[in-house]
Amino acid sequence: MLSFRAQISRWDYLLALLAGLASVFAFAPFAWWPIAFLTPAVFFWLNLKPMLRGQRLRLAWVFGMGLFAGGTHWIYYSIHYFGGANVFLAGAMVAAFVLFIALTLMLFGFITSFFPYQTAWTKLLIVFPAAWSLTEWFRGWFLTGFPWLQLGHSQTDTWLASYAPIFGSLGISWLVALGAGALVLVMIGSRLQKSYAVLVIAGLFAVGYGLGLIHWTKPTGEKLFVSLIQANIAQEDKWLSEFRNEHIQKHIDLMEPRINTSHVIIWPETAIFDTFQQSMDDVVKPLQEVFKTAETDLLMGGFHYEQSTDNMYNAIMSVRDLDVYGKRHLVPFSEYTPFLEYLRWMGSFIMLPYDNVAPWKGKINLQVAGQPMRMSVCYEDAYGEEMIDGLPEATMLVNVSNDGWFTGSIEPAQHAQLARFRAIETGRYLLRATNNGVSAIINEKGKVVTTGPQYEAVVVEEFAQPMQGSTPYIRWGNWFLMPLLAIALLVVGWLGRGKFR
Repeated sequence: MLSFRAQISRWDYLLALLAGLASVFAFAPFAWWPIAFLTPAVFFWLNLKPMLRGQRLRLAWVFGMGLFAGGTHWIYYSIHYFGGANVFLAGAMVAAFVLFIALTLMLFGFITSFFPYQTAWTKLLIVFPAAWSLTEWFRGWFLTGFPWLQLGHSQTDTWLASYAPIFGSLGISWLVALGAGALVLVMIGSRLQKSYAVLVIAGLFAVGYGLGLIHWTKPTGEKLFVSLIQANIAQEDKWLSEFRNEHIQKHIDLMEPRINTSHVIIWPETAIFDTFQQSMDDVVKPLQEVFKTAETDLLMGGFHYEQSTDNMYNAIMSVRDLDVYGKRHLVPFSEYTPFLEYLRWMGSFIMLPYDNVAPWKGKINLQVAGQPMRMSVCYEDAYGEEMIDGLPEATMLVNVSNDGWFTGSIEPAQHAQLARFRAIETGRYLLRATNNGVSAIINEKGKVVTTGPQYEAVVVEEFAQPMQGSTPYIRWGNWFLMPLLAIALLVVGWLGRGKFR
């Protein structure tokens, strides 16, 4: 009978934990992309060992613990430094989050447990890559989703990124997992299998290079000169009412020289911390009068209050015509807290929101400088399949964000990296304005046209080209690849009934 000690040792669990922990170096700001192949390869190699289903689930969970402990520890910054929780409570909350989100990787262990007798090459090149991608897909929507640290996001600067217009970042995660499986096969396979594995790895990059030569979308209209206002407001001061006028004036001072030279000026998320309605007389209306006579449009981040529904939205306003987009995908336990009225007692330990923000149900695109632009707020740009809503009508993507909650951590660099994938998937420029970085203008190939230093007050500006047309990913999102991977697993399972032993 299989036993814990006989089939998989504590050293195997430790190796899985360390491999998951090391995975953080594959992503920005480190961006050592080969790590994205090496650490899953270690994990896949461990999964070749015979073990009970429970052991396989635990192994996946342990790898996930390392992955998210290394890659999302920055949550501590917002809970402790800006949420008011003490060191021990903040640490406990981060640990609880890591342990919980790591549970989603147990789906990998569950799926692969149904293929105990397939040959090593079948597992490494078919079963494990498909199970990994389906697991990442599941994590991207389960309980509102957390699509951070997808393996594909590590490949923004490799030829593999060229697959994104076809099947998105999840598809590239599948390719990276396939490459990781092939890497293991190079080490343990027969001479023929090693040759095939090398061809698989080389083929992935060769085809990616060729796809990079394809232009899925084309320019439409004239280039727009865009100015992104990064005012660098300290997060600890941002919500203090006594600094409200000073903070708004700082944005205006940075913007003023660009009013007649830029086509589009964008302020970051919650550039004004009160509602547009409360700021209508002293901020919004005066700015509207200025921009009515200028050849410039202004997008401003703030809160929008809808009196008819008594809802508050984290929003973007087009100041010229007072048109609004509100954030649709909210952050749990940040912008809304389930059963908030029953958790007020926690206010003595951690800062709780005054009230919940509502999810937006209105329009997605706003007309800016004569172009329909797809709006998004904060980490909405992490959701590739949601960002294709409003396309192909929109000719540009706009994201306003405030990563000041994670000042000094690796989170802003990670966020900017995954935002680049939204540009690649849609074949659109992405204009990203943040409070203290990373603000950037990103072209339709995901390349950063221009950016500015973090934690400095700067204006990031350059020309951006509106684009039209549809990439394959705009047409079918994740509903092309995910069913194919599920079918592949079913076919392998059916064919392997006692044959692959």
